[in-house]
Amino acid sequence: MADRGDAIGYVLMKVLFVLGAVLLVAAGAVAYLVIDPFADESDPTVSHHLTGTACEKLSQLAGQLAETDDDANSFLLDLGQQAGGIRPGRGALTDLARGGHNRILGKGFKPAYDDGTRGQVRHFVGYVRATMFGGANATRWISVNLRNDPEDSPDGRLGDQGIAFTQELLHGRLELSGVSDWLRDRLCRPPKPPAA
Repeated sequence: MADRGDAIGYVLMKVLFVLGAVLLVAAGAVAYLVIDPFADESDPTVSHHLTGTACEKLSQLAGQLAETDDDANSFLLDLGQQAGGIRPGRGALTDLARGGHNRILGKGFKPAYDDGTRGQVRHFVGYVRATMFGGANATRWISVNLRNDPEDSPDGRLGDQGIAFTQELLHGRLELSGVSDWLRDRLCRPPKPPAA
């Protein structure tokens, strides 16, 4: 009888050990996704010498990247990483699910796209990268139904601009040489005239 009790105890200890190991691995995976030790947290506004409002910095960054990237796809991947902390490849889905990183904080967007926060650059770039993955309809559906950004809200309107920007680039209706002007003219609040 004692041997049977010892055997049950031994099996129970093994099960608890395996369960503990599985939980430890799962906790490590969750911590990796949340902390992301390999994320590039460098400030693109410093390394690229960007000035002005956050919207103007986005426009300037896009212009600089467009000069060095060979095609629209490469440009959009770079823009996602530099402006929104969204890595290329499989890591992008994780980054999108977490909402990216606010790499360019600030304001400067037209009132139609300004939700009062300092993270609209990240928001715009998130729509750009999501459109690359799922297309316009899926991105819009996720925006409205999962992210709670109604179409007629600042975030919804900004998302529509991100979708349009991506589609125009990928379908050849917008050249890389025109991305900076497109962003500045469509999204950015005009600069205030100098004081007299």
